[in-house]
Amino acid sequence: MTPNAPIKNFRLPRFGDNGYTQWVLQGAQGIYDSEEQVRVEGMAMRVYTGDERMALELSLDSPAATLRLHENRAYSEEAIEIVGANFNISGIGWEWSGATKEIVVKNQTVVKFTQGIAGAFVDTGASEGAVVSETEIHSERLVLRTTEEEYYFEFTGGVHVVSNDMDLHSQTLIALADAPAGKAERVATAVAPSELDSIRQIIARENVVIVQSGKTVKADEAQFYPREGRANLAGSASIVLKGAYLSGETIRSQTGEIIIEGSSSTGRSQMILTETGGLGLQGAAALTSETIVLADTITMREQPGENHFLFNGSVEVMSGAVQMRSARMMITANQSQPAKATPGEADTELKVGEVKNIVADGGVHIEQNGQIATGEKVTFFPADERAVLTGDPKVTNGEAIVTGQMMELKPKLAIIRGDEAVPVVVRLPEMPDLGYETFTPKDTTAFAEEKVEPVEMPVQEPELEATVVTSKLLRMVEESTRTVFHFSEGVRVTATNLETTCDRLDVIARESSEAGSNAPLAVERIEALDHVVIQQTVRTATAKKAIILPQEGKLVLEGEAVVEDDRGKVSGHRMTLLQGQRRAIVEGGGPEGERARITLPEMPGSK
Repeated sequence: MTPNAPIKNFRLPRFGDNGYTQWVLQGAQGIYDSEEQVRVEGMAMRVYTGDERMALELSLDSPAATLRLHENRAYSEEAIEIVGANFNISGIGWEWSGATKEIVVKNQTVVKFTQGIAGAFVDTGASEGAVVSETEIHSERLVLRTTEEEYYFEFTGGVHVVSNDMDLHSQTLIALADAPAGKAERVATAVAPSELDSIRQIIARENVVIVQSGKTVKADEAQFYPREGRANLAGSASIVLKGAYLSGETIRSQTGEIIIEGSSSTGRSQMILTETGGLGLQGAAALTSETIVLADTITMREQPGENHFLFNGSVEVMSGAVQMRSARMMITANQSQPAKATPGEADTELKVGEVKNIVADGGVHIEQNGQIATGEKVTFFPADERAVLTGDPKVTNGEAIVTGQMMELKPKLAIIRGDEAVPVVVRLPEMPDLGYETFTPKDTTAFAEEKVEPVEMPVQEPELEATVVTSKLLRMVEESTRTVFHFSEGVRVTATNLETTCDRLDVIARESSEAGSNAPLAVERIEALDHVVIQQTVRTATAKKAIILPQEGKLVLEGEAVVEDDRGKVSGHRMTLLQGQRRAIVEGGGPEGERARITLPEMPGSK
């Protein structure tokens, strides 16, 4: 060659010591500067594996380049296009080294892969038969190295990845892809490796932000495994979607199932429901504040028409005035629809939408406004403003305790159901003794037309007992300053020196006015209706209606009222027993014109 003399349409191969081709350089024109340097215009270089595989690794095309022959390298400030087994690279300014098999693209790098990486965050099962996925990566700089096993891509500076509907940003990104198979390998292999799945792994680092299907995912590092449709994210990982925010130390996702985990050092996994509002024992009416859920793991699944959020491991919920603990919890939400969808175009964004139901199970413990509810399972139906508590359910309000077989909780109302085997049981604060020793009248021969007042007798005060009410059905109504218990079906009451049965029973309990009282509820009034039977020590009382006023020490019987013991029987329309005054008042009247009457046992020697 003559120095500085141009050579037209030349072809220059290079062979290794083993005799195999390392590269072939072609050019529209070459200028031989020296034994060390050749300048090429219209460069087309083909780089081979340089071994028995005889595989083409890269095709490099550039308008102009400088080739340093003895150093086995080339460089240029012009544009370059690089084609590999399943990728295409373009950029401005580049350097190539045959010794290290490394090429650096300095500016405006764009790499296109014939393979998608978006399958980790969406369910790809429904996309069979769709067009071939692609991945496009933009960055300021690219380093590409080839080995016998793989292509190694290292992107730095404003990395931006687009793959189907996924958009990713990071500061650095590494991609690992299979090296091309050689001729011998293709012959020996029954099924040749597909160029469409050659990417083994992609690692994005530093300020990773992923936007896909309405989700924004952030982390310090994200690793993608496209062949498996899997991704792992670590370091302050979070997911933002319409109506919810989820965070943890790590996120694992595979074909649409996303698992968020916390750690002992950074804290537990967390979900915050925002636009969806809170949960609570008062249904949708209480959905005015955000709900915070903590758990060991949170699993998010997108199903047709709805989204599932599964919480596992010591679940804690804080929602307005409600605090709840359980072993597990599942939130099912209807997928939100766009306000104005384009005709024929489906809404692909993942949104929490309206909460359909919330199911918590395993040692459920709920606290709200001083009340505590426990059970094995609770199901919230926010749209219906109700919650159902099962599995040995119990509600505690101070000293008042309610148990049953199933509890339905609504705004200001609780409906508790039981049966003969497991009745509704309510334990209320203690009531004073309303019993009496005798009904012996002043005039044992008297026949009272209007009133009969027995002789006052000393009473031995018994030990106070808790008031316990059992039935098959209870409706508990919360009012501003009181709670009303409506019992029905097989009602039975036991209290201090008192046992009562009836068909229906109403208990009115008010908030205690005593400062520092441990019992926020004090029984103000008890009304027993229909087939009332009251047993007090040796005395039995029956009536159509009974009113017990514990704070006044008064028991009122109405409607065919009868009190009987071994000393006699007293009957009338209304009977008032005044425990504090050791006396009873018996009255006649009523719709049937009942008369007050005393019947005494036969006197000795009367026969």
